[in-house]
Amino acid sequence: MDNTEKKFGALTPDQLIYLNEEIAGMARAGLPLEEGLASIAREMSRGNLKEATQLLAQDLKQGKSLPEAIAAQQGRVPKFYSSLMNAGIRGGNLPEVLALLTTYARSLSDLSSVVYTALLYPMMVILIAILLTVMIMIFVMPQFISIFSDFGMRLPFFTQLIVDVCRNPIPTLVIPLGVIGISAIGLRQVFNATEVGRCNWARLIYSLPVFGVLIRSARLAAFTDLLAILVENKMPLPEAFELAAQAGSDPILKAGGIQIAEKLRQGSSLAQALKEFKILPEVVSWMAGMGELNGNLSQTLKQAAQMYARQVAVRSQMVQSIFPPLLVVLCAGFITSIFVFAVFLPLINLLQGLSN
Repeated sequence: MDNTEKKFGALTPDQLIYLNEEIAGMARAGLPLEEGLASIAREMSRGNLKEATQLLAQDLKQGKSLPEAIAAQQGRVPKFYSSLMNAGIRGGNLPEVLALLTTYARSLSDLSSVVYTALLYPMMVILIAILLTVMIMIFVMPQFISIFSDFGMRLPFFTQLIVDVCRNPIPTLVIPLGVIGISAIGLRQVFNATEVGRCNWARLIYSLPVFGVLIRSARLAAFTDLLAILVENKMPLPEAFELAAQAGSDPILKAGGIQIAEKLRQGSSLAQALKEFKILPEVVSWMAGMGELNGNLSQTLKQAAQMYARQVAVRSQMVQSIFPPLLVVLCAGFITSIFVFAVFLPLINLLQGLSN
């Protein structure tokens, strides 16, 4: 990877949609791409998309074909992009292929948005609960601590624990939480250091109730959708499977995609290869095998993609409608428990002592 790629990184799905639509529009109109892309780049603000568009225009002016110019953007543009363009040029249907790429990029962007939105609501509720708890411990608890100190009360264990945290927040709260956070980040880096670790981390995430299924369904929807597009455009199945697996964010698919592609090149059927390596759910393996047997693999894969996209929509709606109220109740219960056990019980004991 060159320095430019390190600086700018990959295009986002929205940026890829914009670039793809511009190329498709110029291709349909028969306009020279190098001049059109150079003109578009001049009107863009600084950033990743401007750099990629400028480099595409420069490569086209130097005599490279469009797929070659796209392939030179490896690290910015997905590898399957140039392969599909080659297929479109060979078949004389480049605008249609570009339209399919736009549709895929839009569906990928929509899936990512649904997942992020579903995960955002619970995180916001938890963050608000943490802020409320911190405000109570900073502004409210000291007032009660002062009252208890004035009367020289012997505090219960839980109340004394809260008092110690309020008086010494750094050693009793900040440092332990920091150690936990750093340990979690370090553990994630250890998993991420090797291919086996990344696969095990993915399996751990997928095992989470609701959220794990949501994330895996989104990844499977993107994978099967792209594989359907590649197969539909007459790309050899081994190459199509490997490209679709490498384009996604699922480390299990990335690791197994190369092995399955090699198995397919050796003459194995897709059903046999999927059954041997088991990197896809059984239902997807069965659907793919039946599609290959019946000669309609691309349509079968599209059905699988739609099935997982519906799962993502349903589970996202469930997360957004059930988890925020549930978390509000749990957080309210937690804050109320702090008040009851740390404040009101000692206060009741104080009032009883005064009355006696």
